[in-house]
Amino acid sequence: MSLPNPSRRKMLGLLATTGAGVALAGAMPNTASAAAPPAGGLSWPRERILPGFAEPRTLDVADLTAADADEQLLFATLQGNVNRRRPRIALLRESDEGATTWLKTAGLTYRTADDPWSLLSKYRSEISGVIVTDPAQPATVNLATTLAGLRNAVAVSPDQLPKLTAAPYDLKILDDLRGRFTDELSAYRWAVDNLWPRTSHRLLVGLDPSVGAYLRDYAVATRALVLWIHADQPASRELGERVMSQMRAGSPYMGWFPSGVGGESDGTELTSKHGLVVLASDWSQNLTVFGGVRAPVMTRQTTLPTPQLGNRIYVTFTMTEGDNLQYNQHRMRVLWDDPARGEVPINWSTTPVLADAAPTFLSYYQRTATRQDYLMAGPSGAGYAYPTPWPDDTFRVFTETSARYMRRTGLDSAVILNRTSGSDVPLTGAKARQYLHDVRPLGLLEAWTTRTGTSVLEGSVPLSVSYLTDSVADARDAIAKASADWDGTKPLFLSIGTLAWNLTPADVAAIAGSLDSRYQVVRGDQYFRLARKALHLPPA
Repeated sequence: MSLPNPSRRKMLGLLATTGAGVALAGAMPNTASAAAPPAGGLSWPRERILPGFAEPRTLDVADLTAADADEQLLFATLQGNVNRRRPRIALLRESDEGATTWLKTAGLTYRTADDPWSLLSKYRSEISGVIVTDPAQPATVNLATTLAGLRNAVAVSPDQLPKLTAAPYDLKILDDLRGRFTDELSAYRWAVDNLWPRTSHRLLVGLDPSVGAYLRDYAVATRALVLWIHADQPASRELGERVMSQMRAGSPYMGWFPSGVGGESDGTELTSKHGLVVLASDWSQNLTVFGGVRAPVMTRQTTLPTPQLGNRIYVTFTMTEGDNLQYNQHRMRVLWDDPARGEVPINWSTTPVLADAAPTFLSYYQRTATRQDYLMAGPSGAGYAYPTPWPDDTFRVFTETSARYMRRTGLDSAVILNRTSGSDVPLTGAKARQYLHDVRPLGLLEAWTTRTGTSVLEGSVPLSVSYLTDSVADARDAIAKASADWDGTKPLFLSIGTLAWNLTPADVAAIAGSLDSRYQVVRGDQYFRLARKALHLPPA
């Protein structure tokens, strides 16, 4: 997603509930299972972007809604170490969709602990000791998270030591980070020099040290290095480049970036320059659980007949944020469960990497889709990346991986974001040809901006710039502005982006309902097929 909105990754909501999970029944045609999770332990075949976890059996669930930051860190690092062997712990926090919604959707069996500390007692034998953070240096939270994964330990604050080093826990101090670093940069330099050689080089995690029981379990389970890189600050950027330059092209960067001057654009440009894909996930929950849940994934979507091409204004609406794993888990579920969904055609951008990260999320969206719902890949395929900065000699890794994941998940079109120095730039030349050759999209949506228009990319594929809107009034004005000069002598194609944090399916239905008979609202696949006819392109 293109907007540098500091709150857009932080959609939180309903309180935790208790009870046993309930399975959702229903067979699915044209499906392909993700690579089967291992019988025990974490498995990471070379062809997967993210690892597979063992299949959960019965989960112990702890409600951390009232937990302070120190407890969140402690139990997230416990969860990561325990779930590496087999997912057995789920941690509940406030969430848009409801704390246990996905556990029930996945049909998981679980029991709720009266006290989160009882889980430490239960799994004490799997923990070797504690890593102590330095409250004066927040960066040590990320260092302690990394060390916790490497040493099968839990990360704790000094205030927790009296309780943890005494009975019944009797945990020993394995490493104490207090007083060792003068600032954030010195802490991360030490981590790159001393921890990076020992951590997995298949994954890099970027987390704000203030983020508690989100994603940290995943970093611990995968034994990843956790940093917080400021791409707009030369010394911090250099550290990030040292690490990224040693990673294989196509590897994932999970988490997010600081939201300052650099933020999203500078961060994604930096990762793209080193051939990494971003999986926005800093507020993702329990991925060490959902990464092991088996769920069928469709390889094909329901198709609709393409309307007869006429001299009309064709409008397609696309929900933003498809590059964003935590959006797929939280906000998208709320939007998807809106009773108004299905009243009008809506394109839903999502990431095909859900097939690895949480197949049950993607499976749910696929099997409950109406005929008006169309799933397409979010920016810019199998992970968020900018094609232009990506190294020429490895760009094919990204395009071939995107093609493989999109076909595996039934996505036949995509949103493309492409930036350099914070500005949108067109996808052209050899990289455009490589992308089209490998991905073979039905059509592409380009950027989120203040205009819309449709053209032909490399003489073969319709490419529509999307007008981004954030309210019903804004969308109505955008459509009126974009069609003001239409004379009715030929078709006009308008791609309208609807900001997922602000707009709902009910809002889209209201926008569509306000349009007169000149307009026809269509699904993205219908839109691209009509555009192909109007532009005299061969059918896909």
